[in-house]
Amino acid sequence: MEMFNLTFNQIRLNRNQGFTLVELLVVISIIGVLAAVITFVINPLELLRRSRDSNRLRDLDSLSQAINVALQEGSLSSSYIATILCKESGEYPCVGKSDAETRMTDGTGWVKVNFASQKALSIPTLPIDPTNNNEYHYTYCADNDSFELDTTLESDKFRAQSAMDGGDTADYYETGSNLNLIANSGGSCEY
Repeated sequence: MEMFNLTFNQIRLNRNQGFTLVELLVVISIIGVLAAVITFVINPLELLRRSRDSNRLRDLDSLSQAINVALQEGSLSSSYIATILCKESGEYPCVGKSDAETRMTDGTGWVKVNFASQKALSIPTLPIDPTNNNEYHYTYCADNDSFELDTTLESDKFRAQSAMDGGDTADYYETGSNLNLIANSGGSCEY
């Protein structure tokens, strides 16, 4: 009989130490609501888009500066500038896209500038868009005396910069010496 009482007392103690099903459901519901609120406030997809857009802006800024250095390093005659911007193509405009061409820096990659022959800078490979597909890629266009680099930005925070970059197309972020070369239609090159 005492063994039965001991077991019954142990069961009663264990029952008093646990949580009821209702208490557990309330705690799980509160955690779920907090997780939903945090996800809504932080928005991890938007943060990922911002990260990719930051890379895009940094890549195009670096390339634009590198092209300007290459132009300054060369002669200021317009015929020499044309051969820097469109390495030995003889045809203007010359166009390159990061999703369709190589990353070579000798003028055969998607940017037609021969960075390999430059003394003032070193670019081991051309950057590509973090997504690098048909919708998100980099586009290079140059005529005989100017160039333009474009990309599409995807985050809400950075997309507004596309309309305020001074270019002719609000859909693309544009940088370079002539922001009218690449357009949806009517420009020398298409995105």
